[in-house]
Amino acid sequence: MFDNTWKLVAGGTALGLLAGMWDKIKAAAWRGLNLFIQRIEIPTHQAHEAVTAYLIAHYQRSRNYDRMYGAAWESHRNGRYGLVPYEQFGSRTLILWNGWFPFLYANQQEQKGNANNNQQQNHYYRQSTTVTVYSTLTYIRGTLDVEKILKEACAQRNAISWAAEDAEAKDQSRFVLHHIPKRTDGDEGTSSGRNGLAWYQQGMYRLLAHTPDQLGRQPLGNGSALDNLIFPKRVKDLIREIALWRKSRDWYREKGIPWKRGWLMYGPPGTGKTALARAFAEDLNMPIYVYNLAEIGNTELVKAWCEMQMNVPCVALIEDIDNVFHGRENVARKGGLSSLFLAAKKPDEDGNTTSVASGPLTFDCLLNCLDGVERSDGIFTIITTNDLSKIDPALGQPRTLPDGTVEFISTRPGRLDKAVELGYMEPADKKRMARRILGAYEHEYLAMLEFVDRFPDLNETPAQFQERCAQVALKCFWNEVHGPKAEAATPTVAAVAEHLISGSA
Repeated sequence: MFDNTWKLVAGGTALGLLAGMWDKIKAAAWRGLNLFIQRIEIPTHQAHEAVTAYLIAHYQRSRNYDRMYGAAWESHRNGRYGLVPYEQFGSRTLILWNGWFPFLYANQQEQKGNANNNQQQNHYYRQSTTVTVYSTLTYIRGTLDVEKILKEACAQRNAISWAAEDAEAKDQSRFVLHHIPKRTDGDEGTSSGRNGLAWYQQGMYRLLAHTPDQLGRQPLGNGSALDNLIFPKRVKDLIREIALWRKSRDWYREKGIPWKRGWLMYGPPGTGKTALARAFAEDLNMPIYVYNLAEIGNTELVKAWCEMQMNVPCVALIEDIDNVFHGRENVARKGGLSSLFLAAKKPDEDGNTTSVASGPLTFDCLLNCLDGVERSDGIFTIITTNDLSKIDPALGQPRTLPDGTVEFISTRPGRLDKAVELGYMEPADKKRMARRILGAYEHEYLAMLEFVDRFPDLNETPAQFQERCAQVALKCFWNEVHGPKAEAATPTVAAVAEHLISGSA
């Protein structure tokens, strides 16, 4: 009996000692194992993305690994919108082969270091003691050159971001819409990468049923997007400057001139300001960043502007700035729950909990992004407004010459170099649009020309006149679909013209 009791006590004591010293035993075992096995940690999300894409492209994967599949809604080049299935890498452990030697690439998402309440009040100290590990590489010592992998992975990612001309030569589409703040559909893994390419062009995804060239937004029309838009010759001539700027980086650097441009486009709603910005971004194969200033603060704008510079040349589009700023005052976030909304907490890309923004966006922060200490080389900024009177002179306005002539040069070059007015359509442009839409219906086309000549001073935006022509064209098309009886009911030229005239009244 005594012997059994002694054995129980001795066994319990041994187990207790083993449990108490388990951490030290593991550490000692790992130090011994470290003589043969090495583990490398990757503490930044940018490096994690770059290394993941590089490893998938250059190393053979084992058939046995934890797989992660998903599907995301995406536009198709045929005009449809549907789910795209994919396999995603970088969020589960991968077994890869370097020749005869296997190695593990594991996604950890763990934090090291503890921060007490006093440390949390000291942002600098908290940042210095907390490390997020995004992924680890574990391999047999001497079988893998991690520094080489990291250097080549970063070089590969930089080449995608910088070498726009090379991407074009490979028919790589860089035209992607980025929204600031980001729009999500619940698929966090399908956001665009920092190289500016769409998610389906990233090396972290393997498409299961599509190829990248089958996805993306359908072009606005046949041929050049700009050719499908109708603007006065003065505006068309300005558009040529964008193509010249796009290809003249070396010339700007030679002259010591910042390689950036800025336009203020003003005019009534429906005059094609947004359509023009999208069209030349599409034709010149540049990504376009659409900023909603009402929903972001200073910190978020500065961060997004810096990330945008990794994907130049590109277009920064700030729409309807008069809805956000009246002069220097931010009117979009006055009072109400805005301060509570902007102070909300959420985890950032590095896993830390931070404020969305410290407060509403300030006008000074916007000016610093446009023309501050950091040079925004490679960015073509377009700001649109419906009400020119609400634009602060510090941003830039049309310049008036001593004789009263208004020229395109802005009052504040460097921020906004040109102020471009997009107004109502001129009769000659209306006739061009009528030919494009009604050219197949001779009677209706002639009636529309008669209508334009009869009311040359009728103020109509491109959107309004396009709708006028479209209604007539759709009626003709509907009559064609329904056969000869409907065609017999097609009105005469005089009747169409009379209908148009009475409708305008």
